[in-house]
Amino acid sequence: MITGIVCGLLAALGHSLAYLSTRWYTVDRGRPLGGLLVKAHVMIGGVAAGMLPVVWPDGLGLEASWLILTGQIVFFFIIAQVCLMSAVRRADASRVAPILGLKIAVLAVLSVLVGGSLGGAQWAAVGLAVAAAWMLNAVGGRLPWRVTALVVGACLAYAIDDMIIVAMVREVERLSGLSGGWTGPLFTVSAVYTALGLCGLCLLPWHGSRSPKAWRDAGPYAVTWLGAMIALYMSFATVGTVLGAILQSSRGIISILLGIALASMGWHHLEQKHGWGVQFRRLIAAALMCLAVWLYVKG
Repeated sequence: MITGIVCGLLAALGHSLAYLSTRWYTVDRGRPLGGLLVKAHVMIGGVAAGMLPVVWPDGLGLEASWLILTGQIVFFFIIAQVCLMSAVRRADASRVAPILGLKIAVLAVLSVLVGGSLGGAQWAAVGLAVAAAWMLNAVGGRLPWRVTALVVGACLAYAIDDMIIVAMVREVERLSGLSGGWTGPLFTVSAVYTALGLCGLCLLPWHGSRSPKAWRDAGPYAVTWLGAMIALYMSFATVGTVLGAILQSSRGIISILLGIALASMGWHHLEQKHGWGVQFRRLIAAALMCLAVWLYVKG
């Protein structure tokens, strides 16, 4: 439980930094979003391909079951990532990240539909997390409907993706005779991002660049995103998708704190400056998300 919680919080930090890296790449550097996603995933795919033989479990072959699950994860991830990065390009990261808390409700419903169960305190935690997400959206003015629609689409695709991730970890553990630990999640993230790296290579003729500077500019996103994914896969495998998503939603409060720091330093092109009254209300709403984590664990 402690390992899963720590990994979930590290994933939230990594996501917040990745969203800021996206804003920096597209707004500050003025480079296209497609180029960022393609170059970053080629770099991540190279690292993942290097990890794959190291973390490959003994006794695991090229079974169709986990190969199909890998393809499904890649498919839904691409949909979610395009929706989310399009939203981040149009609005402050501190405005977009908290709305991703809506994924918690989607995951709760999906987990029940596939045979899971939640207690009363856990449903209360889900409701609290969703309410906090909407509060964070409302404070400082609502987001444009197109941005909100993109984030909701990302939430749905990410929720489906998260459930498939856990299914693949369990399938890898079953096929290889493992029982918990890091091997299943590390193999899953390596296999998925090797496949995503291959997809990125196919798109390089359209979204690549021969400029070393463009590749360096994509580096911060690649590093923070890969770190976040390793922590997130471990969190899901340890504490489940719903609690993992609630922990991940703490990126809302992290993004707000990072936004306050950036705005106070004058980086208004990356983060719009708000009055302290607005920031205080946003922090209160984000704190409700932390209360949701406690309530879910207690339940």
